[in-house]
Amino acid sequence: MRAGATVRYLSTRMPAGVMVILVVHCLRDLPLTRSRAPAPPTALAATVGLRLWRHDALLSILAGTAVPVALAGTPFTA
Repeated sequence: MRAGATVRYLSTRMPAGVMVILVVHCLRDLPLTRSRAPAPPTALAATVGLRLWRHDALLSILAGTAVPVALAGTPFTA
């Protein structure tokens, strides 16, 4: 089954597809009029930027988690 064309196709396309679905799911109900709106896009930018710069999945995941938590403590997102 691993030698099949469908499995090879899915193994190359699934990771990117899953990431797109997760991003859309996280950002779809983002309240654009609230003061908390910048936190998720900022976390997304930090995650993608670190991933492209350092090529370290763990670092980008940790930063993407820490950025909105840090922003939640600032007066800009109250």
